[in-house]
Amino acid sequence: MALVRSVPIPALDITKDLEPLCRDICQKLPEFSHIHSDQVLFSLSRSRAEGSHGIYARIAPLRFHQGQREISRRRGRYLETFCMPRLTHEGRDILYLITLMIPRFLRLSFEQKLSTLIHELYHISESFDGDIRRFPGRNFAHGHSRSAYNRTIRTLMQRYLSTEPAAELLNPLVITEADWANGRIRIIGNRVPIPKAKLIARSRL
Repeated sequence: MALVRSVPIPALDITKDLEPLCRDICQKLPEFSHIHSDQVLFSLSRSRAEGSHGIYARIAPLRFHQGQREISRRRGRYLETFCMPRLTHEGRDILYLITLMIPRFLRLSFEQKLSTLIHELYHISESFDGDIRRFPGRNFAHGHSRSAYNRTIRTLMQRYLSTEPAAELLNPLVITEADWANGRIRIIGNRVPIPKAKLIARSRL
């Protein structure tokens, strides 16, 4: 009786396979030239809700305003000081953590996936100091107009595609939920809890 060997199922590694795409985007678009892609880490988290509504991805800046690791705030009669923990990956100090929600992210079209990645990268501060890009006004994350922000992202996406990136860079964005659900491909990668600021000092005013 012949020995039947199982064929390994191909895997998409969110952490490793999106790094080259991130690097290529940052090299080809001047708006991202300030980003050091080796200090941006991709991770995955499970999305359990059905449908396409909800968060597809999120970015966690790992420093406070203007890149500070510590910040002091008054709370009632106390002054509290918080510190952001350090996150490292393969010896690199990580300043930004981008988490993809699987399988919700897989339900998007190719262009929507690419726009989502560019959207998160555009949140990175122009100083690349661990803080986010801050717009004037109350809605400092997206500016006065969310639609204007989205138009900027779409323009950046179209400009990047016009550079004709290598197909192997874009392959991770072609994978669908059906590919994953039917066992044609495995989704792997680091699952990194979003680091939270820790209270390190508290004094009475």
